[in-house]
Amino acid sequence: MNDIENNSIAKKSKQNTKSLAIWTGTWLVSLALVAFGPLLLWDYHQAISLCAIALNVVMGYKMIMVNKQHLEDLDELQQRIHLVAMALSLGVSMVFGAVYGLLESIRLVEFEPNPSGVLFVMGISYAVGMVLAHRKYS
Repeated sequence: MNDIENNSIAKKSKQNTKSLAIWTGTWLVSLALVAFGPLLLWDYHQAISLCAIALNVVMGYKMIMVNKQHLEDLDELQQRIHLVAMALSLGVSMVFGAVYGLLESIRLVEFEPNPSGVLFVMGISYAVGMVLAHRKYS
């Protein structure tokens, strides 16, 4: 590859990363609005809550599409690294989520399991997968 191609790839990657950060942040803000808005802002008004949920779904869709574009623009090695990390994250999240969801019903915990616990495990397992894949392929 020549310097012009490398510069173009680096520029595209920087642009994709910035766009992904913006849309992920926007989705997170809209999720916080769904989670805390009914209690703090609009006293559980159903129509406003439904609008906030619709906004969250739209922001989530846009975040997914930007993430897809980001992955498509990566080189083959970077795509492979992300694929390995995503596979690990999916597997760990599925196994953890299934067991975590049953903890209350089989009376091992007294609290109702919260989906945010699964998201936390998903994020951590993805990060671990990225580190492991980088070590394997670099």
